[in-house]
Amino acid sequence: MIERYSTPEMKEIWADEHRFRYWLRVEKAVARAEEKLEIIPQGLSECLADVADVDYKRVAEIEEQTEHEVTAFLQAVWEQAPCSREYLHYGLTSYDVVDNALTLRILQACEVLEKDLSELNQILADLAVKHKLTPALGRTHGRGAEPITFGVRALSWYSEGLRTLDGLQHARGVSARGRIAGTVGTFTVLPPAVEEEALKDLGLEPEPVATQVIPRDRHATLLFALALIGTWLERMAVNIRLGQLEGLDELYEPFKERQTGSSAMPHKRNPVITERVCGLARILRSNVQAGLENVALWHERDISHSSVERVILTDSFNLAHYLVRKMKEVTGKLGVEVDRMKKILDGTGGTFFAQRLLLALIRKGPTRERAYKLVQKTAFAVKEQGQSFDALARKDSQVTEKLNEAELNEVFSLERFMKEVDFLYKRLGL
Repeated sequence: MIERYSTPEMKEIWADEHRFRYWLRVEKAVARAEEKLEIIPQGLSECLADVADVDYKRVAEIEEQTEHEVTAFLQAVWEQAPCSREYLHYGLTSYDVVDNALTLRILQACEVLEKDLSELNQILADLAVKHKLTPALGRTHGRGAEPITFGVRALSWYSEGLRTLDGLQHARGVSARGRIAGTVGTFTVLPPAVEEEALKDLGLEPEPVATQVIPRDRHATLLFALALIGTWLERMAVNIRLGQLEGLDELYEPFKERQTGSSAMPHKRNPVITERVCGLARILRSNVQAGLENVALWHERDISHSSVERVILTDSFNLAHYLVRKMKEVTGKLGVEVDRMKKILDGTGGTFFAQRLLLALIRKGPTRERAYKLVQKTAFAVKEQGQSFDALARKDSQVTEKLNEAELNEVFSLERFMKEVDFLYKRLGL
């Protein structure tokens, strides 16, 4: 991932030098297991104790000759600890090391991401509570529908955020598997006890049936969860962008004191962060396709998935974390124009009361078709005549002969649209 869209935490986890630290951690765990089970003589784990890191630049130099990264890694370790030369990597194939190390990195990356997701969800919960009774015009098909509260809109984002976090935690559990099962997964050299002992040391569950690699459907599941994070963030970003449309002006991204909206037009205040979120979410979704294509490997393993994973796992974790951080910034300082929302509601002329009037009339006897046509005609006349829906309805004898003053007051009560808002909040424990 390019520097612009990376985060310090994810850069560290997915850096080459960090990868080799994890490879070394796996080799050390296997050495301890093999010594405990008396498969190799005592001494290797002690020999490796002083090797805390592996120079990734040296690995790259050796790989120029070997054309094999794991072999280059082993030679770099041997240079630091010659006493490891005989039994380091004993009975292992490359992916006994690579896949376990990858799983450990995935778990660390998920932990970092889950923390920020939880914090974003808390910001959304606070936003929902703050604007629980802030009336706004609900819209369907881009047109005014009925009143909602901005708090309920934020509550919907929060609800989806909880599912998104659950989805990542589930995917983390799916992908958190290890394997030390040999060249084709049948323990032809090392017994299952080595896998059990070493994976217990590493804190991993064994893959029930591995080939030479952990099945890649697990990683595809993870990539889908990361893409869903981006898609959830995009949904919020789209709605914030719509709220910032010229003439709507209900919402505003935070805007710094010296920020520039346009190089040519000083008056511009563009929703650049949320536009960026929408764009980068597309990359997260496209990486799922690559992850799915990594599942079908030749027989017990080929290497076609390896180069792809170096890109898509690094990029997806970096992007997901970057986007979550950006949406924390946006939602934490989101400009919510309460007065503007009220003005827009008033500007509809109250046509959003149409369904309530329709149902009230139906209860008094007219057929639904007849009542619908009457209410629709009245609603369409609001703009034509420049009068409120309430006023026009009260002047229509077909309405007043069915509904008395008290019943009309009940129909035209804005508060009625907020009557069950508490129910939604209680469902989510707010």
